[in-house]
Amino acid sequence: MPTTAQEKPLTRYVYNLDDLARAPEGPCSAKVAPSRLLSGETLATGKSTTVGPVLSGTHVHIAWVVKPRGTGSKLHTHPNEQFNFVMKGTLIVDIDGQVFRVPAGHVVHFPAGMVHSAVAGPEEDVHFIAAKDTRHGIVGPAVDGRHNGPRTLPGFGTNPENEWAMGRDGLPVPQSPRVNAASVRYVYRWDELDRVPEGRCSAKVIPRGHVSGKSSSYGAALTGERIHVGLIHKARGSGSKLHTHPNEQFNIVLRGALQAEIDGQQVTVPTHHAIHMPTGIVHSCVASADGDVVFFVAKDTRHGLAGPPVDGIEDGPRYLPGFGPKK
Repeated sequence: MPTTAQEKPLTRYVYNLDDLARAPEGPCSAKVAPSRLLSGETLATGKSTTVGPVLSGTHVHIAWVVKPRGTGSKLHTHPNEQFNFVMKGTLIVDIDGQVFRVPAGHVVHFPAGMVHSAVAGPEEDVHFIAAKDTRHGIVGPAVDGRHNGPRTLPGFGTNPENEWAMGRDGLPVPQSPRVNAASVRYVYRWDELDRVPEGRCSAKVIPRGHVSGKSSSYGAALTGERIHVGLIHKARGSGSKLHTHPNEQFNIVLRGALQAEIDGQQVTVPTHHAIHMPTGIVHSCVASADGDVVFFVAKDTRHGLAGPPVDGIEDGPRYLPGFGPKK
């Protein structure tokens, strides 16, 4: 039916990350930057090969992006912090005078203001999620001040000035400045976060466990200066009671589908879709009856990982019919 003068079009909260070649029509909860080269109009005038769409809220950016194999970003910096969660392939990261391989299933943390670079390994393209706070945009300037193309591994580029020299250990030679005298962990493997890793960590590690008493969400999280990120599991037919929190949140579904209630709307969030929960909005997310759900979450740190239920009672998760505890 056509919208009457008294009816307002519904706000969009769910976004198909595989199909954001243009901004969706109608009101959106987040600003949508359609899929594009993130740095520069062309490869020759940018400093990175990263391509994909970006969703920007009031406090968090998320990007669903790809770097072609053997290519990536020149050394650069920005005043906002960043987490990259690798879903496929391997990133080679230059940070704090060290070079690390970041395979699928790992997340790398770039604290605010720290010089760094990330290049896809030579084997295959890298697919990853980037989460950043909104003190700055989604990209930062090259350290050398020149946007003359991406950094590349030997044999993958056209500008020899940006070719990253290889070391004897099979990794490129680190070129980022050494910031910390002691060793710091910047790379984390999600399935090893049953406990806090030994040594100094760039982010606070919240070991795998139940997120709250009003939800079935189970997983590990990392807390930086301005952003929490986590990899969360919900068993099928179960999820969170209606709740709210003063920080905004993005959930990106990696497996399964969420059934969500948000702002009075009933919506489905399939695989490779994101749902955006703006500050203070009442919402609930439950794994569909078809199977368990795994999703990546990004929230700002004005509040913790969980918000209180609307009814004030933490008496267990919300369930779809037939999935609750047996009486």
